[in-house]
Amino acid sequence: MARVLRLPDHGRLLVCTDLQGCLRDFHRIVEIFDEVDAATGDAHLLFTGDLIHGPHLDERDWPDFLGEYYRDASDEVIDELVVLSLRHPGRIHALVGNHEHGHIGGPHTAKFAADEVELLEARMGPRAAERMRQVLRGFALVAVAPCGAVFTHGAPAATVQSIADIEAAPLEGFELGSALDILDAPIIGPILWARSAAPDVAARFVRALGGTFCIYGHDVIPEGFERVGDEQMVVSTSFGVPDARKIYVSLDLGARYRSVRELRLGHEILPLYPDVAAPDLRG
Repeated sequence: MARVLRLPDHGRLLVCTDLQGCLRDFHRIVEIFDEVDAATGDAHLLFTGDLIHGPHLDERDWPDFLGEYYRDASDEVIDELVVLSLRHPGRIHALVGNHEHGHIGGPHTAKFAADEVELLEARMGPRAAERMRQVLRGFALVAVAPCGAVFTHGAPAATVQSIADIEAAPLEGFELGSALDILDAPIIGPILWARSAAPDVAARFVRALGGTFCIYGHDVIPEGFERVGDEQMVVSTSFGVPDARKIYVSLDLGARYRSVRELRLGHEILPLYPDVAAPDLRG
């Protein structure tokens, strides 16, 4: 599978981040996609990684900093993603996050369990786990769009000269390492694990890919999103944020955006749950 997903120069692109097994938020972004697609006939949906691996806590033990309560439904999220992709061929896209990477060659994550990879695959059973791995192997590492947007899971902190560097990046062979080890791996480490990038590093990264800015997740932004300079925007669609602060991004793929400063509240930056959105997210 190609490491770089090339998006078209037409239609509407919806972007969401870090569901971490939250089926309710998955259903909500799909509902929005269906509405946009019905209105335009040309909608795309991009998940920027970490679709899987959520909490296994009782509601009474749920801490406020994790956002709205839910139970991990990673297996159902992946199953429904496959069905959605079959229903809309070529228009549903997903990137590898550090949590997906653990199932296809990366270090095993330990956010909510000592080994989240083993826990999820044991829960699914060997056949379903292998089917999931096949799905995850089809995810890209980076997405690029002619509108100027570049999409990654982590911050755009990798040093690359061109798209070819990302296409050549290996995903396999990191199983026995740790997050600290893989951060030192060129390209793959920063793209999947970096939480921040210096402005000059980010600018070089997006220019090398023909873009003007990068949208990513991986980190939790309590306010829902954060612009970093002109070249970066961190987005929180689901995990770790209350419904009133969850946002997604909607881009015109036929436009050309010069920086993240052109993305506006109420236009490109939209609340996932507008009925309960915080006043400053309503545009």
